[in-house]
Amino acid sequence: MRGVPVADLFAPPPEVAAHAAVTAAGRLCTDVLEPHAAAADDPACGVRREDLDALAAEGLYSVTVPSGDGGHGATAAVEAEVVELLAGACGATWFVLTQHEMPQALVRGRLAIDADAVTAGPAAARHHAALCRGSALAGIALAHLRRPGPPAVTAEPDGCGGYLLCGRSEWCTGWGLLDLLLLAATTPDGRVVFGLIEATERDGLRAGAPLPLAVMAGTATVALEFDRCRIAAEEVALTMDSREWQELDAARSANTRPAALGLLRRALIELERLGHERDRPAAVDAALELAQLAVPLRSEAYALRDAAVGEHAARRTELRGQLAELTVRATTALIAARSGSALLATSPEQRWAREAAFHLVQAQTTTVRAAQLAALLHPAVADEEPP
Repeated sequence: MRGVPVADLFAPPPEVAAHAAVTAAGRLCTDVLEPHAAAADDPACGVRREDLDALAAEGLYSVTVPSGDGGHGATAAVEAEVVELLAGACGATWFVLTQHEMPQALVRGRLAIDADAVTAGPAAARHHAALCRGSALAGIALAHLRRPGPPAVTAEPDGCGGYLLCGRSEWCTGWGLLDLLLLAATTPDGRVVFGLIEATERDGLRAGAPLPLAVMAGTATVALEFDRCRIAAEEVALTMDSREWQELDAARSANTRPAALGLLRRALIELERLGHERDRPAAVDAALELAQLAVPLRSEAYALRDAAVGEHAARRTELRGQLAELTVRATTALIAARSGSALLATSPEQRWAREAAFHLVQAQTTTVRAAQLAALLHPAVADEEPP
């Protein structure tokens, strides 16, 4: 593999590369996302709704949705390739887009391990078509469910089939760009209720100012305050046993995200390219060595992701930690290879390094954090080549 270009090491099978969703993603990355990536990271400009709409028009919200429901009906491998390309082109735009994943999974009946542990509400059916087609963009406010201790957002039954929500959700990405919001709260009996509402302020719901993030600051990420905010019965999308949610979230969080792999892939391609352009053979060597470490781990991570939910949890988590460490190493190597100009605000290298830090903390659990720290303490090294 030593003489194989990095891009070829990461290239998908021909049938994946030729899929309409992948070719559309590649075109939009080149023509739309990459030219705006620096501005999308900047809160003064930010992610543009028209770019999100351009992705929706090509069915990139709905890659695996059956064609009868308005999607491409493609495989998980095609979806992963699309996500890798989008995240490598513009992390901020990808981050807003990916908020749609969980609301769409909910309306498709894929937000459960044990179907007997969930009860669908009327909002799921009402928004099914729009979320599957991508004609409505949805976001989420539920990261607080991972917090230990008392529930951050509570849901008190209102006596009419709805709920009164109180508390604070620290993270809601895409506020002002979204059409719908999937929110979550904990009931007095310990269940989790999900509401699907219009993504606007209402009585008892207020959005804070955009958070001053060090990366992806143009994603309009805010905190939401709930003060007896009423979610009507027809806005209830799902209720779920809290243990079922914890198991599902743990299984999802253990997996390496295709977006993180897309950033790793992009950084190594750019590291190799820069080495050739500036006659810096050490950069080329670094790119190839890191790619040879990353590619088999990436393949294993995807293979385990496609296995049954909950299987091989320890290895999935270990892989996420190892690949996160490689992403940090790759983006740092790219800065070293580019030298001082990599720190200019107009240069993408510093943004990619900040995005690598973001992928460490996205959907991070205690178990994931331990795996990341272990990988940072004991980085992967290449096996010695035979003589």
